[in-house]
Amino acid sequence: MQSVSQLRTSAFSGSQLRSSNVRSIVPTRSPVVVQAVQDVKGTVVSTAMNKTVVVAVERLAPHDKYFKRIRTTKRYFAHDEAGALNIGDYVRLEGCRPLSKHKRFTVAEVIRKANE
Repeated sequence: MQSVSQLRTSAFSGSQLRSSNVRSIVPTRSPVVVQAVQDVKGTVVSTAMNKTVVVAVERLAPHDKYFKRIRTTKRYFAHDEAGALNIGDYVRLEGCRPLSKHKRFTVAEVIRKANE
């Protein structure tokens, strides 16, 4: 009786499965790097810090058990160089490199002012 290792090698020793006889049909390409664009919109809820605003972003996410859509809110720290934002402004945030321990966004544009 043959051993298990001999059975395995003899089963796959056919000339059709050798890597030297198989050619790659797909041409080789350089790897493509796709960067995700972080772009969120929300309402300014705090302007108490210097050059930093807190923006609340609301999303609709399904409940785990009942699948009803629930409104969830997440707060982001964003860099505001000019310091011209007020509470209630609707802004668009753009992702950037880490600016501090919590700041990962900059204010890209003011969509709607609070007083208008």
